[in-house]
Amino acid sequence: MKGFFVLSAIALFLASLVSCIEFDLPALPEANNGRRCLSQWLPMGTHVKVTAKVLPGFPGQQVNMEIHDDSPHLNQYGARKQVDEVVMRFDTQAHANVIVCFQNALDHGYPQDGRSLTIQFKMESGAMAEDFHKVQQELKLKPMEIELRRLSMSLDDIQDELQYLKQREGTLRDANEKMNSKVKTFSLFSIGVLVVVAVYEVLYLRRFFQQKKLI
Repeated sequence: MKGFFVLSAIALFLASLVSCIEFDLPALPEANNGRRCLSQWLPMGTHVKVTAKVLPGFPGQQVNMEIHDDSPHLNQYGARKQVDEVVMRFDTQAHANVIVCFQNALDHGYPQDGRSLTIQFKMESGAMAEDFHKVQQELKLKPMEIELRRLSMSLDDIQDELQYLKQREGTLRDANEKMNSKVKTFSLFSIGVLVVVAVYEVLYLRRFFQQKKLI
């Protein structure tokens, strides 16, 4: 049992490492709207933690950041100007891609000489986004108890996602059945039209040949 918890903790730790991204963002005049966006699909009601850190670089640059999704409502989850190091938490409002966009704006008076800043970015969701250290201090839980809570929340996240996928599969199945019904109706209609045209042609040719006294 102890080995199971150790392996689970290692798996969660590796999952958090995979989501960590580091990239260079060139500085451009703000009017150019040069942005770099990263996205991740998340179900509605998911707790999300976004961490961004801008490493020191040449002067004359400032990184702006905004978070939204691509749902029909275009929910906005936050924005920051002159980002140095920021942690943002929010709950998703729709089943959609959560999009985090960065812009490195070049200050007025500085040349566009290819300078850039390095950004470290990390997006965590569900159990990985919870501050279990704070929970442990508030509730005075033992390490095993906090690990059980972490695993329970991870299982809840998986169950919620599976439930959403099941609902999505049902929606797609219903749409597929409706489309099949329409195709079947159209096929029967097409066959009916072809039969009517064929009968008309036979009768027309028969009448034509009778008038010409060929039959």
